[in-house]
Amino acid sequence: MRLRGWGHTAFQTRLNGSRCWGSRGASSASQCVALRSASSSFSMSTSRSPFDAVYVINLNRRPDRWKFILRQLQRAGFREGEYERFTAVDGRAVDIQKAQACGLVSLLGILRLREEESRRIWGMDLNPAAVGCALSHVLLWATIAARRYHRVLVVEDDSLFPHDFQKKYDERMRHVPQDWELVYVSGLDTADQTSQLRVAEGVSRVPQMHRTTNCYVVTHHGARRLLELCLPMTYQLDTMMTMHAVSDPQSGVPHVTSPVCYTLQPPLVVQATRMGSDIQSSNGRDEQEEERARCRAAGWTTD
Repeated sequence: MRLRGWGHTAFQTRLNGSRCWGSRGASSASQCVALRSASSSFSMSTSRSPFDAVYVINLNRRPDRWKFILRQLQRAGFREGEYERFTAVDGRAVDIQKAQACGLVSLLGILRLREEESRRIWGMDLNPAAVGCALSHVLLWATIAARRYHRVLVVEDDSLFPHDFQKKYDERMRHVPQDWELVYVSGLDTADQTSQLRVAEGVSRVPQMHRTTNCYVVTHHGARRLLELCLPMTYQLDTMMTMHAVSDPQSGVPHVTSPVCYTLQPPLVVQATRMGSDIQSSNGRDEQEEERARCRAAGWTTD
């Protein structure tokens, strides 16, 4: 896969403008997904960090979330200069027809998106916000692949971090098999299946029903694989990332085989729900209690 060095702003212009190139999969990413210019290249400046780069995805119209995640990063032990804000794609501004012409969204994905909300599958079918979220990650994957980073932490702006995150991360990663291309640092075990897919203490293969993209570590090999597998999008990104699965021979539980991925269970980072979601409706859930329950499941509580 060849990734061309277009600017990030140019990527959004292509989607909203009159020109859009590309076919399927990784080739569409190489043509439709632009990279930031070389002058904006970012990497960790300190040897103490386990990451080549830390990117934090945030919409320009959500400064409240940026303030929130800055507090979380400080709590986690990150210092200014050890992370970079990555401007999210605003799904409201995406021309979905041009995204489909580029090979970023499938025809079925568009048809499902056009359904009345009451007929969509909650948490699975696309909506404008989900498209913007997915394209933000696609941009990052293209950047990571082109720069050949070995280990990048990708963070969404609704992530809750524990104190001494990096120390705990190092301890947990010692148990992760060396063949990993993607590790979910946060994740929802929606079908309660990770215990049947355990490979080491606190580490499991990723069940096909695993969800959320709010915090993960990925290699450049993993980023390239994700570009190949997730485009064009038919469903929300966390579903697309778990589509390639086989059944475990012992438990029968389907688990993801491509990219080579693992999930930390219990999760080291928790997705906050207190601020609501730009993608999913609350669907009558008590979001404050849901967040507390997620923290308890992870074995810690927020301050």
